[in-house]
Amino acid sequence: MNEEELITMIEKDTEKGMAIIIDLYGSSVKTICNSILSGFPYEDIQEAISDAFVALWSEICKGNFNSGKTSIKFYLYGIARRTALNKRRKLMQSMPAVDIDQVDKALDFNLEAEILRKSEYEILFSMINDLDSPDKEIFLYRYYKQYSIKEIADILKLSAKKVENKLTRGRKKLKQRLIECNVTM
Repeated sequence: MNEEELITMIEKDTEKGMAIIIDLYGSSVKTICNSILSGFPYEDIQEAISDAFVALWSEICKGNFNSGKTSIKFYLYGIARRTALNKRRKLMQSMPAVDIDQVDKALDFNLEAEILRKSEYEILFSMINDLDSPDKEIFLYRYYKQYSIKEIADILKLSAKKVENKLTRGRKKLKQRLIECNVTM
């Protein structure tokens, strides 16, 4: 069955069409969601998988899917990735703050090594804060808030390519500064 026939089937007999899609691509979508949401509850992973298939169905029904540009497979994989990342971001924001003192006691680890690790992250965060605008905001959105490059570009009114370039150049600059400070992350 080719993609045009599959799209027609989804439009006419949604249940049968989506069953075929799930049979064909379900394990790959599950792998994508599992890898992005690793460490989160099973129910959240399952919800992301379901949401990805519902989003594909919705896009096809709205006529937003263009088989001339991409295949259903890769379109679905992109939806699954985006859905899982959004789910992860939402779950991360709702996680309660952890008291570091209680974690230290519970894990019973080498205090000196932990202090060194914290100081290295403080140095890195300080270096990011010293970056000029919009580089600073790009790094904070990308690495602390886990936004996608497109989301950052939309927020800062920049092109996605410019955001990517600033991230690449910024990482090189930060790496050099960390080497100069003798910090190994």
